[in-house]
Amino acid sequence: MKSVLKILATTALVTPVAAWAQDNSADEQGGLAEIVVTAQKRAEGLSDVPISISAVTGETIEAYGQTNLESVSSSIPNLKITQTAIANRIAIRGIASGDNKGFEQSVAMFVDGVYYGRDQLSRMPLVDLQRIEVLRGPQPTLFGKNAIAGAVNVVSRRPSEEFEGSVSASYEFEHKEKRITGVLSGPISDNVGARVVGYYRDMDGYFFNTKQNRNEPNVREAFVRGIVDFKGDGPLTADLKVEYADFKTKGQPREAFGPVGIYSLVFAGPLFVETNEDYVRADGGYQSRNKVFNTVLNANLELGDHTLTSVTGYLDYNVKETIDVDFVNPALLDGTRQSEDYRQFSQELRIASPGDQPFNYIAGVYYQNTKLGVTDHVQFNPFFFATPFRALGDTSNDRIYSQKSDLISVFAQGEISLTDSLRVTLGARFNHESKTGSRALAVNRGPLSLAAMPAISDPAVIGTFRALNIEAHNISGKLNESSFNPMANIQYDITDDLMFYASFARGSKAGGFDIRGNSLPTSTTVATPGAFMFGDEQADNFEAGLKYKTRNLAINVSAYHTKYRDLQTNVFDGVLSFNVRNASGAKTQGVEADMRWAMDDHFTLSGAIAYLDFEFTNFPLGQCFFQQVPDNGTFCSYSGQRNALTPKWSGNLNGDFSHEIGRNMKFGINLNADFSSSYIAAANLDPRTRQSGYVKMGARVSLGHIDNNWTIALVGRNLTNERIMQTAGALPLATTFTGGAGIAYNAIYDRPRNIALQFDLKF
Repeated sequence: MKSVLKILATTALVTPVAAWAQDNSADEQGGLAEIVVTAQKRAEGLSDVPISISAVTGETIEAYGQTNLESVSSSIPNLKITQTAIANRIAIRGIASGDNKGFEQSVAMFVDGVYYGRDQLSRMPLVDLQRIEVLRGPQPTLFGKNAIAGAVNVVSRRPSEEFEGSVSASYEFEHKEKRITGVLSGPISDNVGARVVGYYRDMDGYFFNTKQNRNEPNVREAFVRGIVDFKGDGPLTADLKVEYADFKTKGQPREAFGPVGIYSLVFAGPLFVETNEDYVRADGGYQSRNKVFNTVLNANLELGDHTLTSVTGYLDYNVKETIDVDFVNPALLDGTRQSEDYRQFSQELRIASPGDQPFNYIAGVYYQNTKLGVTDHVQFNPFFFATPFRALGDTSNDRIYSQKSDLISVFAQGEISLTDSLRVTLGARFNHESKTGSRALAVNRGPLSLAAMPAISDPAVIGTFRALNIEAHNISGKLNESSFNPMANIQYDITDDLMFYASFARGSKAGGFDIRGNSLPTSTTVATPGAFMFGDEQADNFEAGLKYKTRNLAINVSAYHTKYRDLQTNVFDGVLSFNVRNASGAKTQGVEADMRWAMDDHFTLSGAIAYLDFEFTNFPLGQCFFQQVPDNGTFCSYSGQRNALTPKWSGNLNGDFSHEIGRNMKFGINLNADFSSSYIAAANLDPRTRQSGYVKMGARVSLGHIDNNWTIALVGRNLTNERIMQTAGALPLATTFTGGAGIAYNAIYDRPRNIALQFDLKF
């Protein structure tokens, strides 16, 4: 860690560095530009919000060519977004949901006031945004159920008062990434304005798949958004947003590595699995196509000094994926398919008092209805004919799941000023949710299996699947749960520039149904019965902090302690699959700090750092890693251990320099450094998947018109070409085919060094 800090300190002394989490430009009088957020459902300055929060402006996202939340997360301490073979994880302070589509997300994501609860929606393109707000820690009152680890609030740009347009294009040379965005905005009558956005991106990729003969991940994204707003002479204002996204990917940035024991010998010759870490791979391929349709109607009615707000949202999302889930050249489990079809309707009504009174409050009700359908087809290929597991050849298990849910919430939050300097905020939210779910699994023999091995009967195949803890079944159930989540906050203005706050919040996350379970919980014919229903999670969070803001300097520091109970956990069944249980508890605590410093009218320095202490307080049913001795015959206890993907230290150091050239031009230099200490990348805490600490450098050099009418820039990311594991695990079936005498691993990696040319035109 000392070497990391030395590098960052040297960077700050010798070079200007790029600013994060802010509008990098100062106002006309100099000093720091105000960052306005809506984390408390009111427009407030970032330094006035008594929670640990980061905000990244749309200008910053565009300047650095960040395309989705995963790319943004690397610059926000204690936020980590990763993809796995079958899911995506959003983690704050080390807490995230696992790889099961029955989970609600631990970090609630909202886009323009609408809840985006499905994990793959974190891959949505980020286009024409006002800002992204990241709220750390449970946010139970205003963001509701399922914000147990925190919330991500995405805000789109609204129609402008005057006509304007822009075209932004970029080309990245190494991976042949092309992006173009077009915007038109302005009034279309005295009371009506509109904003229309179109976006397209494609990329060849930075891995080469020799079996598919292509670069991966091969990305194609298309996006369109329209917003119409109404501002009449009366008390009513409203806006309607409609957007559609179609984004697809071929291949993942995944590679095999680290053979142990006899693994390389077993897979030598025609079955060779390349484990050199060289951005070259071979497998049966991965394809994912996502389509998202979203519409939101916001209306505000002024009732005297109060404001009544209505937010009506509809979200329609579906994805189809084909996956080689063994990740190797031999056709073991190629052609595995899954799909997800999700529809959501939500309605929120809330009333807010004026924000400048001795007593201010927000209260409301929320309703949400969802429908979810998931299919999962696991294919055992003909390769198995040549193994002792030949009964699995050309067979499959097909899983179909459906779910309906109704959620209603009532919430209120009030702030009272006891003195001019002392304020107390109290709030609570009551949630009641009803879910119904059903799951069916069928075991099937394909035509090759029937033709090649007619002597093997269906009962024999069924017996083989049962040895893998898989059996045909049908199950359904209903879940009703209620939760009451209070919060309390105290704020004290030590001076006009310095504020102290302390808070308590209790969060919860919904229970549900195990979508990927392979047998019945009551089964007596498999060694480890499956699972179906699991309960909710709870968390208690204590936090205290200081917020300091002057014209040229802003500093925020927070310390927190959070205890999680009944965490929804994927428990390994000892053979092939995982069952969901409320099987663990955890404690997270640490310190987060950030600062912005306008050193003069031309140079702004900023940075952030986070220390995270994570400990599983009760996790006796963990999956053992290769050659680890079980604690009780089957499982290994994780109690007292850190979670995967939880570096002790993370942060960034950034800055921005700009200066006029002549009367009409300006020149800018931005540099940035994101850093992390080491962490384990595998969910089973295998030390062979340790990612070493790193410093990832980026830069932007720009030349443009002084009024930003046009800008041309050269943008470099990961200039130090760090090879960073985002997530990792054992290659599936590796120990099966080596008889437990060998193993190898696979990991998804961050993007290596890339340099892009950007051009922006505004009119």
